[in-house]
Amino acid sequence: MADPSWSDLPADVLATVLGELEFPDLFRSAAAACTTWRAAARALLRLGIYNRSQSPCLFYTAAAAAGTRAAELFSLADKTTYKAVRLPDPPIEERNIVGSSHGWLVTADARSELLLLNPATGDQIDLPPVSTVEQIKEPMSRKAMPCTSSGTPCISRSCYPATLRNPFHRQLSFARVGDEMWHWATTSFHDSQYSDCIFHEGAFYAMNSRGGIHRHTIEGSCATRDVILKDVSPFVARNYISRSSTGDVLQIWRMTNGNRETACIQIYKVDFDKQKIAGMRTLGDDALFIGHNYTCCVSTKDCPMLLPNHVYFTEDDGYRLYDRKDNRRSVEHIVWRINMSMMWSLLNTG
Repeated sequence: MADPSWSDLPADVLATVLGELEFPDLFRSAAAACTTWRAAARALLRLGIYNRSQSPCLFYTAAAAAGTRAAELFSLADKTTYKAVRLPDPPIEERNIVGSSHGWLVTADARSELLLLNPATGDQIDLPPVSTVEQIKEPMSRKAMPCTSSGTPCISRSCYPATLRNPFHRQLSFARVGDEMWHWATTSFHDSQYSDCIFHEGAFYAMNSRGGIHRHTIEGSCATRDVILKDVSPFVARNYISRSSTGDVLQIWRMTNGNRETACIQIYKVDFDKQKIAGMRTLGDDALFIGHNYTCCVSTKDCPMLLPNHVYFTEDDGYRLYDRKDNRRSVEHIVWRINMSMMWSLLNTG
């Protein structure tokens, strides 16, 4: 009698086993096993079944010699680089990456058309044409149009708002996968120069450059805006909004030096009842991620390979990254320790 083969595992048992693995282990184990396991691993991601808490990964295009379609993922859990699957057209090297959320990248092609891309599975979804965004009447070159999602697009008609930067004053537009057009969340110019946005408690919380927070509730093609935190600063700053692992809403203020490089990061807890923010000296067990992506806190209890009370970040100043071909995003000075104001490169840590 032949020895039993791992490839003969029932689908439900295999799904249970793979669902307990960290992202890198999932693909390392699947790749080392057989075609059936590889297909099962990608199916778990594609269908949204694989929902284990994950340590974030860095995504970057590979060296020029590898070709315009090659890309890699750097795991913060085991500090190992993994080659991404072959990605669809247009070549990833010829796109701008303008956001990320729930394991998907939001990319813009040469005409600023937006595409959702899953670097783990190679799946790709078109978003509505940017020409349908209010105030945009013709194609643009690739400019920063950060996007935030409310869920995984393969299992729900997720809503994707885009905070449009210069020359559209960082206004908020939104669309769902499958929509034919973007919808403008009409707001006043002075109050709604949004710098960051998250999905929280069934609505989008958008923070403007003076620290004010507006809640946008989406119903069909309409958005209702409520000002839930008045502006807290008279100055315009580079700031972010996030939610801690315990549910608190946080404001993150990034200070830069004369070269527009990060010099200091300050974190505040928002008190909506008292309409004020309070400085935080520690993130506790959380690790915070900011940059040109989806701002988020991750509990190091769920992801023990991350450093608690640290901020992981990349430089994302809009002026420095105005033309991606000439200005590459820095991955140096990427870790900031809150209570000691220390900064160092992630790639040099042990």
